[in-house]
Amino acid sequence: MTKFTDPAYLLSWAREISKTHPFMDFHVHPFDVYSGDINYQADPKEEGLFGKGVSAYQSPEIDFNEQYPNQLFEKVSKNPRMLLLASRLLYSHTGPKVFTGQLDLAGIKKALLLPVSRNPGSAMIMVDACVELFQHDERFDLACPFPVGFPVNALQNFYVVGKKEKNLRAIKIHPNLCDLNPLTDTGKEQIETTLVAAGELKLPVIIHGGISTGLLSTESTQNGLLSRLTNINWNLTSSPVIIAHAGCFGLSESETNSTIPILNGLMDRNPHLFVDTSALNFNTLQLVLTKVDLTRMIFGSDALYFKIWRSWVTFLQALHTISPSPEDDLIRIASYNPMHCLNYSTNSE
Repeated sequence: MTKFTDPAYLLSWAREISKTHPFMDFHVHPFDVYSGDINYQADPKEEGLFGKGVSAYQSPEIDFNEQYPNQLFEKVSKNPRMLLLASRLLYSHTGPKVFTGQLDLAGIKKALLLPVSRNPGSAMIMVDACVELFQHDERFDLACPFPVGFPVNALQNFYVVGKKEKNLRAIKIHPNLCDLNPLTDTGKEQIETTLVAAGELKLPVIIHGGISTGLLSTESTQNGLLSRLTNINWNLTSSPVIIAHAGCFGLSESETNSTIPILNGLMDRNPHLFVDTSALNFNTLQLVLTKVDLTRMIFGSDALYFKIWRSWVTFLQALHTISPSPEDDLIRIASYNPMHCLNYSTNSE
């Protein structure tokens, strides 16, 4: 193993760069997106730690021999009941302590939290739970989940309240889990109304790209495919729109190869579109990094389904194999672009 793919070397290399260009993880879920469970109790002995059940919290550790991605989660991903059980296990604990432990291992300063609400009336309840758990830690910014069940004419006000009263910094849309079909008039209107609101409020939008396994509705699993998302008028907002997973979540290698030209077409037509790198394995990352504009990428881990430090190492390894200027590209993808999308000041142009 050369030093340019050695995990220990890459972590040390990135940490040195982070001293002048702090990094951000743009794709972190504070709660399990499948169950939507927010019923956690504060740990009386550990500040910032919240749990459910009786399992003891174990601080994360770096283990370079650990399999990636999470083997348990991968094995059950197509079975709805087993997927739910595995997800609940991964989210037996949450809170600032859980995520700062993960971030610190990677040498990443901040994270954007992306709650996903799947049930009518639960979006603001989930936001309030996030605020209660994370409001006192400046390392976390919070996105607003798409509010399932809201009439279209109430969406704008929901996002206005979220930004003004809850300090929400972005909007998260998950077409698959929220059953928003871009090919139907209803789904298209809901997504496009959200885009208009995001533009007026100057909020970036993060939208799931790809399929989702383990859902009861087979049709819903396809809503995030880029072939469907092309039906959306993305120019209804001038705010950044980040297509999560580079539009390739859950796709095979051949499907990814067919999807990337669609992605590049979307990005060519919409200069405010970005992609994030979350939940992509090494081979898919290499493919995406080779064929998609690196100046339009943002690092994301998809924690806690994937460990932040492990996603970070995999990303660094893939970047080093394809980039002639890995330091410049790393600063752009993991520091400048996420800060730009959230309107932060940055030292890098």
